[in-house]
Amino acid sequence: MLRKSTIERPLLYSIILNGLIAFTELGGGLLSNSLALISDALHNFSDFIALIISFVAARVMRWDNNERKSYGYFRVEILAAFINATALVLIGVYIIYEAVSRLYSPEDIHSRLMIIIASIGFAANIVSVFLIRPYRSESLNAKGAFLHLASDAANSAAVIVVGILISVYNLRFLDPVISIAIGLLIIKSSWDLLIESANILTEGSPKGIDLRDVAEFIRAFPGVKGVHHLHIWSLSTNFKALSAHIVVDDTQLSNTTEITQSLEGQLSDKFGINHPTFQLEASPCENDLISQYRDRDLHKNTNE
Repeated sequence: MLRKSTIERPLLYSIILNGLIAFTELGGGLLSNSLALISDALHNFSDFIALIISFVAARVMRWDNNERKSYGYFRVEILAAFINATALVLIGVYIIYEAVSRLYSPEDIHSRLMIIIASIGFAANIVSVFLIRPYRSESLNAKGAFLHLASDAANSAAVIVVGILISVYNLRFLDPVISIAIGLLIIKSSWDLLIESANILTEGSPKGIDLRDVAEFIRAFPGVKGVHHLHIWSLSTNFKALSAHIVVDDTQLSNTTEITQSLEGQLSDKFGINHPTFQLEASPCENDLISQYRDRDLHKNTNE
């Protein structure tokens, strides 16, 4: 049984906090003329939108399956994670672009206002991080929200330090420098999430599962003579599916029940595959329906 999400209420609190942070920092950044503070505000605003998407996704995932959505709405989680990660990468690129143009002509900055506003943002982000932290391993959706908030807290802390250095030593060039660092941090923190969610959306093999290993395991299973048309994919973070044609001895269907039930349990325990579907055959089918994994592929990779 897949767990229902329990992250809705913490997400709602974080949405409210991030909305307040984003508009406060944007106003403070414009008044203080700090690109670093404006960059942090843009990051927080992207989080504000991303958290709303995450909240909606967490709610939608609770909907029951129906005739049109036989698997339910678990894939919404992955779509939300992909949108969040894409937004972060684009925000990071934009911040770096703006920072590079200002790097060659540093502008005057009201550092004290910059420090005050950044401190408020840091405090609010820390609260949001602790609200989401217990749920970060629940799903990619929760992981994406946590990454947003954790990077926000780090960004705000960096802006505070830069504000102090500007105030004490008048190092105005640090404002665009820290903005570039924020942009790079945003891109780095979101890139793995973007790749992982894109892999799921394109029906790639789940992270940490090697198709060859699964094929070898099934083929060596007692009572199994061969495997082909093997496919493994994820519907969501916690929903890993498998379909395969399995060759067994020509016997009554009731005699194969022990094989399929034992194989289901072993695939769940060993690979975390919780939704396997098997088509049993007395001899390999010859229909090349779609891209597939055949026994000959197993032999080829074993001999290489």
